[in-house]
Amino acid sequence: MTAHVARKNRHALRFVTAAAFGVAAFGVLRISPFYPTWLVLAMALGMGALALASPPSSALALAVAGSVPLVAADLVVGVTVMIVALVATQYLASGRATGFLLLALVAVALPIRAEWALVPLAGYLLGRGRGATTAASICLAVEIAGILTGAAAIGTLATGGGTALIQPATIGHATPSFGWLTESIAAADPDRTLAVIGETRQLVLLGLQPLLWATAAAVAGALRRTLSPLLSAAGAVTSLAVLAAGSLAFRIGLDAPTSGLLPTALISLAVTVAVIVIAELVFPVEALPETAASTPQAQSEEADVDDLLRVIASAEDTLASRHRTEAVVLLSDMKSFSALTEDLGSLESAKIVQRHRDLLLPVIERHGGKGKSTGGDGLVAAFTSPIDAVDAAVDMQRTLREFCRSDRTCGDLLIRIGIAEGEVVVDKGGRPFLGGALNLAARVMDLADGGRVMVTGGVAATLGDQATDRMHSHGEFKLKNIAEPLKVVEVLWNEDLAPQEIRAT
Repeated sequence: MTAHVARKNRHALRFVTAAAFGVAAFGVLRISPFYPTWLVLAMALGMGALALASPPSSALALAVAGSVPLVAADLVVGVTVMIVALVATQYLASGRATGFLLLALVAVALPIRAEWALVPLAGYLLGRGRGATTAASICLAVEIAGILTGAAAIGTLATGGGTALIQPATIGHATPSFGWLTESIAAADPDRTLAVIGETRQLVLLGLQPLLWATAAAVAGALRRTLSPLLSAAGAVTSLAVLAAGSLAFRIGLDAPTSGLLPTALISLAVTVAVIVIAELVFPVEALPETAASTPQAQSEEADVDDLLRVIASAEDTLASRHRTEAVVLLSDMKSFSALTEDLGSLESAKIVQRHRDLLLPVIERHGGKGKSTGGDGLVAAFTSPIDAVDAAVDMQRTLREFCRSDRTCGDLLIRIGIAEGEVVVDKGGRPFLGGALNLAARVMDLADGGRVMVTGGVAATLGDQATDRMHSHGEFKLKNIAEPLKVVEVLWNEDLAPQEIRAT
């Protein structure tokens, strides 16, 4: 039987999310007088109701509705912001749209001086990677709002203080005749918009602030619930301390007043602690009832993945808070396995595969990895550090070489290995089965011949002086389903090994 975990009272989270969407929508839509109060209330209720069924759809609706007043004020600015908002929802509105919700809640947090609370909560709820991206997006959104309105600062953030493109209080009212749209089109002036944006001051500070917010969120994400509730809370407090120290340093460096920082820090701390305490007490993680497997196949290692996928489908928040993590992923497979099966037959090839698993899985474990079979001729493992993953890959190649020298049944068995670092979803044993890092490792491995070890440029860069084997950079490659070109580095684990020639991507 297999046991899994999920949040207690997880079904109630749908209603909490819906209520939060309603509050966020009200906060965003009431900023300007474009929508009458009764319509703001109606739209907020509608978006909250929509979030019950589909939080991403509610996020899209709010992105459009929040951009329309800007279209009325300045066509160029409004259309640009709407496009950026719609693109941002593709990332921030994934799953239960927690990232987009935190972004929208800044309109509610700023008036009560609690905007800093969104940073540790982003790390706590979304993890290190997505949390840092979300926090940086929130900071950028506030900075953009300041640039558009000519504000020198919004809350604790410096926002340029140039010429105002938009005055929220002077935006006209929505009318069924769409006369406001006609006026906006007639008044459109792209040159003026570019000129005003070009006057933005404090560009260095505007670039440093999102980095500070991202770093603080990453601190909270690094110590989130995957370790313990106590460390999650400690991570959130540390995150606020990093944010406060950085903001204070910026204010002192600019000779700006620091009087508003302490109230913001205290209020944000209270809000952060309250949210985490509620999450831990009302929605704690609990073990799901054990279920008996109906077939021998369901009792296999792969059944663990199937069960976890069902947990993901019914409780994505559990996945986000407990099973998603940053890791170094190692992926391997056997060279020419299909040809081997044809030559030896299914039974003999299956014996070789099992022998290769029994030989190499202990090597992975010896280097601190959490590994398992991919269900075919491959192995996959997660490590906490790049050096451990690379050492394991080298040890795997050398172990297999020595075994094949002493065992005639081994034949010309060769494996190829790819290593990448990033976000990944792990099963209850800490073994990877889904995520961006796994995809990257697979693409890098596809470039390798048998007996080769390929790593991403990011992994190679983190090794530094720790690398005991020779490294050869093959340059950048455009890989399938990977947006940006990726630098690929080969680990030359054998003294006589020359760099492989990569002919195709």
